[in-house]
Amino acid sequence: MTVHVVVPTFRESHLVGPFLERWSSVKSTPLRLHMVNGNPGDETSELIREWSTRLDVTEHAGHPGLYWTGLVALGLRHVSEIAGGEDVFLLTNIDVRPLGDPLAAIFAAVPDWRRHQVAIPVAWASGRVTSSAVVVRSWALSLNRHLGEGQPIGELPENAILPATYLPTRFLLVPVKALHEGIFPDETRLPHYCADYEYTNRLRLRGYDPLFFTGASASLDEENTGFDTYLCHTTLRARIARAWDIKCPYNFRYRFRFVRLVYPTAAFLPGLLSHFAKIFLEIAFGGRKLQGLRKS
Repeated sequence: MTVHVVVPTFRESHLVGPFLERWSSVKSTPLRLHMVNGNPGDETSELIREWSTRLDVTEHAGHPGLYWTGLVALGLRHVSEIAGGEDVFLLTNIDVRPLGDPLAAIFAAVPDWRRHQVAIPVAWASGRVTSSAVVVRSWALSLNRHLGEGQPIGELPENAILPATYLPTRFLLVPVKALHEGIFPDETRLPHYCADYEYTNRLRLRGYDPLFFTGASASLDEENTGFDTYLCHTTLRARIARAWDIKCPYNFRYRFRFVRLVYPTAAFLPGLLSHFAKIFLEIAFGGRKLQGLRKS
């Protein structure tokens, strides 16, 4: 069994060395690293070539017109072509660092992991969880629970295996079998934001139940998210102007598509209204004081 680590990157050469250095210490499982470069021919390409003498790492050339989903889909298509049916793939980000050996912990502790998709908590340098799992409490009211988000990572339940509705992709392990079944991120309808939740929800509907495993963790190199960039410390005018930016977390077009693709038919209309009510509140007020809206 080989773990295929797929990571998109775009003009982030300062993160490449630390990322590969950290993965070079994970020895429990054979690894193949697939770095999908949205700006091929740059310093990132040079670094990958240098590291390829020490690690099984390959660059896949994207282009600047591909956003997160397009880059990830490109890497996953390559994995689908070369991977065996017993292999697994791991989606992660260039600024995420595994702590210890999360793969060994997952394989040892999660029963029937080949029938699931598994995520682990990702924390800021401060130790507080920023990336967890989502449990939908009410589709109609658009109420979600983000498991452990904002908590010190040491306060999470020890070695818990928690069911979820959908998962983020900062550290997501999935059987390659899902790719062989044709389950890929939807790069045409959700090019960037919300694409990870839509993808993991679709995996769930196809039989790969989402699990959040607290017996392993990873850290985030940089404290920067779409929420920070587009909502915190911005003016109302700036927030309105950015509402159609493809990378904006509250882009109206793609949020509508997300609700249409993910929410059950019976809950679509009330869910759409409540979903957009929260977006308008975020735009109107901005700032960290509204982060609770995204956790409720």
